[in-house]
Amino acid sequence: MQTTKTLLCVLIATFTFPAVATAASITLQHCLVSLIEEVQVPAQEAGVLETCAIKEGQQVKAGELLAVIDDTRAKMQLKVAGFKLEVAKEEADNSIHVRYANAAAKVSEAEYLQAVEANRKVSGTVPQAELRRLLLTHRRTVLEIEQAEMSLRIAGLEAQVSRAEVDAAQENLQRRRITSPLNAVVVELYRHAGEWVQPGDPVMHLAQVNRLRIEGFLNTDKVDPGEVAGRPVTVRVRLAHERTEQFTGKIVFVSPLVQAGGEYQIWAEVENRQRNGQWVLRPGLSAEMTIQK
Repeated sequence: MQTTKTLLCVLIATFTFPAVATAASITLQHCLVSLIEEVQVPAQEAGVLETCAIKEGQQVKAGELLAVIDDTRAKMQLKVAGFKLEVAKEEADNSIHVRYANAAAKVSEAEYLQAVEANRKVSGTVPQAELRRLLLTHRRTVLEIEQAEMSLRIAGLEAQVSRAEVDAAQENLQRRRITSPLNAVVVELYRHAGEWVQPGDPVMHLAQVNRLRIEGFLNTDKVDPGEVAGRPVTVRVRLAHERTEQFTGKIVFVSPLVQAGGEYQIWAEVENRQRNGQWVLRPGLSAEMTIQK
């Protein structure tokens, strides 16, 4: 009878206080293994899904090409923008008009000064009307230098506009290439090659499983948040055939909110690993987490 009462007390204590604390550690039972990151990868442009070279269960890397939306028109637009940029660069580098305007200004100046010198030596050699015409010609050629220089600057700006058009065309082409935003596993494909997609349509579901979160709860009466923040942890999970696997990590989050009953949430992050081509830790599993003090 005494033994039965002792066992009952132990069960009640375990149910009421899931965190078992010792001088060196705190152990939490029934922690939840969950995802840190998952994403529904969308289409960014409308069109036919031209290629989709992945399948469910496949592991992909961040930046890896997953699928391509028909990009024939986008490639043509990029080609046209490239030709326009080449023309604009040629015009921006063409200083012939500036050099010609400078040469013409020097000639007109020399002609005017020659006429002035002739009149200085022999008054009336060059009529005043001709002098005024020569002076006007010289002033016009000086202004033509400014006009040529302005045209060259405008050509430079137009080249920058053309370069921006090339960048925009490249971005338009890139938006038709669906790439992975993270290292992940393909959980589900929503669209397949040959199907039409609209901007925002989810094409596939990716989940990061190489690094996972272990979630648990502590009681404010038992453990102060400052005691666990940033602390190393050991995580144990029970698998099939009575196997147990162990992982290490650290506490990365302590909730500032206290729930009913005086509990607050914490979670640690741990590196997952594979065995026989399969990930050992899986979201949804229950785990035991020991926080080292």
